[in-house]
Amino acid sequence: MRTVLGFDISSSTIGWSVISFNEKSVKLVEYGNIKPPSSKKGSLCFRISDTYDVICDLVKDKSPDFISIEAYANKFPAGKSTARTIIVLSVFNELVGMACLKSIGVEPKRYTVSTIRSSLSKFGGKKISSKEEAFDFVVDNFSEFKTRDNRSGNIAKECFDESDAIAVAFTYILKEFLDNGQRPNLS
Repeated sequence: MRTVLGFDISSSTIGWSVISFNEKSVKLVEYGNIKPPSSKKGSLCFRISDTYDVICDLVKDKSPDFISIEAYANKFPAGKSTARTIIVLSVFNELVGMACLKSIGVEPKRYTVSTIRSSLSKFGGKKISSKEEAFDFVVDNFSEFKTRDNRSGNIAKECFDESDAIAVAFTYILKEFLDNGQRPNLS
């Protein structure tokens, strides 16, 4: 079986997942999240340096055959993101890509949110148009994925980042290996 490491990247939480697969079977192996240092802990340079090291260690440890990343948006809704937010997001996204390339020589494949949702929709036979619907798809299709509650009793925010990383990795499998209509068993 081959493995793909998927990343959902932000400056506050980086979700990751490892999925093993062949033509007949797809299995979620493990998942988790990384918390980059907050802006209160230091400069952007410090934050990305620390995160780079953690990502390199993770990638070397998991040693996947393939890596996929959710591409950062090239369009942002007016009033929703500041220039600073967009810059920080793109820096973190590129640092993850660079860490993958430098640590094991694998350049990640990038997928837009619309491509990810479209791939999940085609596979599941139901339109997925929101982060919540993508989360539900992962919960419904990957029995190994377990949610956790926060102190308030709601699903922890990190579960959504991990779920997105699973969706990113699964999209890689669907687009690069199974786009010919094959339907593997999800376990």
